[in-house]
Amino acid sequence: MSVHLDELLSSKKVLLLQGPMGDYFNQLAQWLEQHQIETFKVNFNGGDWWFHHQCQNAYNFRGRVGDFNLWLQDFINAHQIDALLCFGDCRKYHRIAREVSLKLGIGFFACEEGYIRPNYITFEQDGVNFFSNFKQYLAAQAETGEARPAVHYDVVHNSYRKMLCCAFVYYLMWILASWYFPHYKHHRGMRPDQELYYWLISGYRRLKNYFLEPRRFQGFLQQHAKQYFVFALQVHNDFQIRVHSDLKKMESYIEKVIRSFSDYADAEHHLVLKHHPMDRGYRNYAVLIQRCAAQYGISGRVHYFCDIHLPTLLKNSRGMVTINSTTGIQALYHEIPVKVLGRALYDLPRLTCQHALDQFWMQPTAVDAGYFHFFRYSLIEYSQLNGAYYGLSPWMQRYDRQVIMSQKPCFLNNINNKSAS
Repeated sequence: MSVHLDELLSSKKVLLLQGPMGDYFNQLAQWLEQHQIETFKVNFNGGDWWFHHQCQNAYNFRGRVGDFNLWLQDFINAHQIDALLCFGDCRKYHRIAREVSLKLGIGFFACEEGYIRPNYITFEQDGVNFFSNFKQYLAAQAETGEARPAVHYDVVHNSYRKMLCCAFVYYLMWILASWYFPHYKHHRGMRPDQELYYWLISGYRRLKNYFLEPRRFQGFLQQHAKQYFVFALQVHNDFQIRVHSDLKKMESYIEKVIRSFSDYADAEHHLVLKHHPMDRGYRNYAVLIQRCAAQYGISGRVHYFCDIHLPTLLKNSRGMVTINSTTGIQALYHEIPVKVLGRALYDLPRLTCQHALDQFWMQPTAVDAGYFHFFRYSLIEYSQLNGAYYGLSPWMQRYDRQVIMSQKPCFLNNINNKSAS
């Protein structure tokens, strides 16, 4: 369980910024209030307002992005806020909030999708993904030399249907209340009607894939099991691509990987590009992939899937290439060699290939299973909560402050003191 919870609970007044679509931040606010912490909520658009307007201390920010810095400082000082909490640390408003937290010496906490899936979410102080302080924690844990037990968790029953319903309502209310929040800027850079349209397209494609992809995938496995590599595509405008990678565009990475595979992979091997399900409605790379495969003379060896069973795909592969997706951790769990092209907190010696991509096709680096067990246990202990944004949250019932504090190494105190100075 994330060692950062005790720092959050040392606060007296917490301000919640944007959360995931839906009522998760309402649940979190109730949990904080059960621990005698007063909570406040800022709404930025109609979707935020709809899910959180009944909160006792809900406020609406209706100004421009450029006004948010001073507005937030005034709000923090007026209400004596001592911690900020948000979902995703790279959104426009949240980047500003982090700067303000550093200036005023208050805590900044971020939630994110789980590094370990499907039964976890991420919760850290100061930053997530490649902005995380996890590598320092991992080094400190390695020095102790202590054995790591097996991790026990509850199944959280994350509901795709609930997520779809929340998304539909969120975007609809964003549209209907646009007049009231005229200056809101979304982190994806799209209008609410566009977002709603793409989610409807996603639902259609998911239904279509449900009927068409399984038979095609089974046929592929029968012919090419253990003779293919996987390239895990990511959401095209996710901050993992826009902030934590060099090429900044999925299209550029697709062409890079296909070109490298054509030049250096064994002629008997195939390449599977796995579309990200959360990007299903926004992008379809079929034409680009076909063009690149034809250009480099490997049309019959390149395959494109979306809604197939990821563990099955991974376990039957020779290795996986990723920019920095958490599917890389899933591949390591199955002892599948991984090559990272971007910046990821799990891109470490003994876990992932440290050689160039061109060499990976010929010499996939074996995973040190023992070290991965240590890494995974430490990652869960440092940053993961057993829960879901659209399902159950067992961690809320299981939290024990004394246990969490006993896990927290000295370097975390140093980091927190540095953030407050």
